[in-house]
Amino acid sequence: MSAPVLSDEPLQQRTRAMTHALREWDPDAEVQFEPGNGRLSILTTLAPARVREILATVGEHVEDVPEEPQRGGGCGGGGCGCSR
Repeated sequence: MSAPVLSDEPLQQRTRAMTHALREWDPDAEVQFEPGNGRLSILTTLAPARVREILATVGEHVEDVPEEPQRGGGCGGGGCGCSR
């Protein structure tokens, strides 16, 4: 007997629905699922509170996650990693 094949289609549908909802307000918004840590990455110019409001309209609850500190030097010690 083989193990059942799991589909990521429901996750892809949710990601598409979130992207579509955000793009009504920010045409360049992107939503990506990061399978390594189970988090969503949301790239948008919208304020975090507005993102939460919009995603709530499609039945999604999201929370802010503190960004991990950047590594590397350059740019006056700001950590962006660019070289001078």
